[in-house]
Amino acid sequence: MSQILYNLPPLSPDYSGVASVFHDLGALTVIHDASGCTGTYTGYDEPRWFGSRSPVFCSGLRDMDAIMGDDDRLADNIITAAKETGAPCITVIGSPVPMVVGFDFRGFASLVEHRTGIPAFGFAATGLEYYDKGQRDAYIALADRFLPEQAKPDSRKVNILGASVLDGFDGPAMDALESLANEAGLQVNTVWGARSSLEELKSAGNAGFNWVVTAAALPLARWLEKRYGTSFAAGLPIGGGETGRIARFLRDAAAGKAPAAALPVPGRGGKPAAVIAGEALFAASLRVCMENEYGIGPAAIATFFGEGREFLGETDRFLVTEDDAREVFSGGTVETVIADPLMEDLLPETSGAAFIPVPHRAVSGRLHSESCSRYFGAGVRDILAVPVR
Repeated sequence: MSQILYNLPPLSPDYSGVASVFHDLGALTVIHDASGCTGTYTGYDEPRWFGSRSPVFCSGLRDMDAIMGDDDRLADNIITAAKETGAPCITVIGSPVPMVVGFDFRGFASLVEHRTGIPAFGFAATGLEYYDKGQRDAYIALADRFLPEQAKPDSRKVNILGASVLDGFDGPAMDALESLANEAGLQVNTVWGARSSLEELKSAGNAGFNWVVTAAALPLARWLEKRYGTSFAAGLPIGGGETGRIARFLRDAAAGKAPAAALPVPGRGGKPAAVIAGEALFAASLRVCMENEYGIGPAAIATFFGEGREFLGETDRFLVTEDDAREVFSGGTVETVIADPLMEDLLPETSGAAFIPVPHRAVSGRLHSESCSRYFGAGVRDILAVPVR
């Protein structure tokens, strides 16, 4: 009950995270639910679905199906859809009702794969976790299944890991990341989260460096480091300092001098003068820019999303309830709050803090969706210079 939200809409759940990773792979995606969860993903969380040919289906789960365990009907429907779509892989994703009745997703996926000959995945998503966990699990499942034991990393190639539409990585954002890599002398090998096909992802081991752009992809970077020995850097080009740091790592990688794993510089610590609420890696990169280039800080990170603990320090906080957010926002030293526009309702009326809206699709869906490229480079100046409240 502690996760009930009264002011905020439901935050993007784990099943949306899984489905978003498989979207551009052309996978046949089946969300096992009674229609509501599928509608949440296609209608609010997935901007690519409108006008897309990526096959996303709802299982149409009904009471008697759940009670009697009639899995054959679902398997038959999936097999028919697989034949009609020609999808290269199949993913069956959970929701709250299958969680309650104890549906075996891995076993069911094995059955579907046996009957179709098509690689199939089963994810026991519950709808009680958030999108970043679903994405993390999907990235690792794809790597475990499709990446070879050995590869020949090329120092002239880079993988971009975690480019999720739920975190604002649309076309302009992807173009900006690719341009930064190209300027450093690197060719983008694969993009995990968008654009790349399944066949392209299979070549991820051929890149000599990995660039992590969301916290959900950090476990994938460590997986690639363990298997192929490829190092990585995590961060977004927000402001001049972080853009320069990332560009330097990319240039070193292109020169065959890939650095050891590199994360954004920790915050100053101390009682926060600013709070950034959002995805952990975006917030960590923004904090570096705010503290070092604009003198706004110390800044603390507050997030509802569980991935990215490596980016957080002692003054940062994971949020469970809206009251947790109110408590953080109303801290006596807090002068600035940066968060999705819908979170302004959680700022106490007695607070004198300035509120700077930074939309996050995983929070406000289509209502305030925008490209994260707006904050790249010097673009962040306009946002930080115009507080609202």
